[in-house]
Amino acid sequence: MSDYDRTTRECSVGQLNPEVLRAFRNYFQEHQLGDLEAETLLCCETISRKKDLGGLVSWMNAALDTTIHTGILLTSQKLIWVRSGDVSGTLVTAAALTNISVKVHTSIFSKDTGLEVAGFMDGSKGAMRGYIGMGPELTTQKFCDEVQQAITRLRPPNKRIWPKWMGG
Repeated sequence: MSDYDRTTRECSVGQLNPEVLRAFRNYFQEHQLGDLEAETLLCCETISRKKDLGGLVSWMNAALDTTIHTGILLTSQKLIWVRSGDVSGTLVTAAALTNISVKVHTSIFSKDTGLEVAGFMDGSKGAMRGYIGMGPELTTQKFCDEVQQAITRLRPPNKRIWPKWMGG
């Protein structure tokens, strides 16, 4: 079960939380990716608010962020997300669409929905697996579908060629 209540909305890049927007602008500038608004195909923001879990559990999780803003951008070549927490600070993660696979994750125990990302993130030396928590809104499904379609366009599935003895 998630420790957070999440809401996700589709938005323009300029409507993102200021700290998240600043991180995206810095990333685009440092990596010379062009104009942030022009390169963005789809943008959404998730706000995660820590649930009140009661006495002992809250005390044990006191170091967790109370509010997390996550901005997620899809460009023609990359998936980029920024996580900004009031305790943990800001972190930018990016991956080329050709280097990752994604899967929509929906928890059966809570309304927690998100995008599981697996593959090579920018700057990593090995394959990694991560989770981008999102809300239960329709925007989440739309965003996840668009990411999956963008990956499929860039890296279509291999056609299986059967040997002749198997009817190929």
